[in-house]
Amino acid sequence: MKFKVIMSKLLVMFIVMTVAMYMPLSQVHADAYKNVTLGADLTDSQKQEMLKYFGVTKEEANVLEVNRDEEAKYLKGVASDKQIGTRSISCSYVEPTNEGGLKVSTHNIYWVNESMIRNALITAGIKNANVKAAAPFNVSGTAALTGILKGFENSTGGKKIDENKKEAANAELVTTGNLGEKIGQDKAAGLVNEVKKEVVKEKPKNQEQVEKIVKDVTGKYNYNLSDADIKNLTSLMNKINGLNLNFNDLKSQLNGVTDQLKTTLQSDEAKSFFGKIWAAIRNFFDGIFK
Repeated sequence: MKFKVIMSKLLVMFIVMTVAMYMPLSQVHADAYKNVTLGADLTDSQKQEMLKYFGVTKEEANVLEVNRDEEAKYLKGVASDKQIGTRSISCSYVEPTNEGGLKVSTHNIYWVNESMIRNALITAGIKNANVKAAAPFNVSGTAALTGILKGFENSTGGKKIDENKKEAANAELVTTGNLGEKIGQDKAAGLVNEVKKEVVKEKPKNQEQVEKIVKDVTGKYNYNLSDADIKNLTSLMNKINGLNLNFNDLKSQLNGVTDQLKTTLQSDEAKSFFGKIWAAIRNFFDGIFK
């Protein structure tokens, strides 16, 4: 009898060890709090390069691919075919956190910047996370948000993000990017954030009221926006207004973006001011000693 008991225990142990050996490593070791999305059209070596940049392996993170159809789904109608591109290249690293706000960085992304991505994530309802948008070579980053939001949805405790919020967030990224070409990325991000803050706060009842807010806010600045710019901003704010966002919930985030961008812009203006002074001094002495 004792022999049978021993053999039964050994058999159970053998089965458990066998199952553990053949269980996929990603299920055993993957830290689902770390999520990486890779552009489906990257080569294997480029995908490995991006994993190395993010500081993870396939065994240490939840790794997903994003294809062009997924990107085009949210960008059609707000981005041109040229902006969407023909291949899925952009990658992202998403690590949801319990506090600390949104920390965003970019690498090889030139058309959108950290502030634009942060603004769009606020619209999508994201509050705390470490986020990186990157590519193995220079790309616009127009589609980066698609991968980032997919990473959030597949994270531990992740929930499906409302489709209307996804559409509005992507539209915000593209609209801000287009403005950035005209007035500069940080100024564009600051302007869109300020208009959004007023729209969410005032909750206009119709498009005419939305347009009035857009014109009132943009009228404070000498940015020389065209009628088309105002129309695009109004269209974006109509989408955001339709989300029925709670101003009290977003107030600290929106104000935080405003404060951060003010500091950045003031720093840039100071650098420009002192740069002009230094250039004038240098030109003065060059003229004397010629």
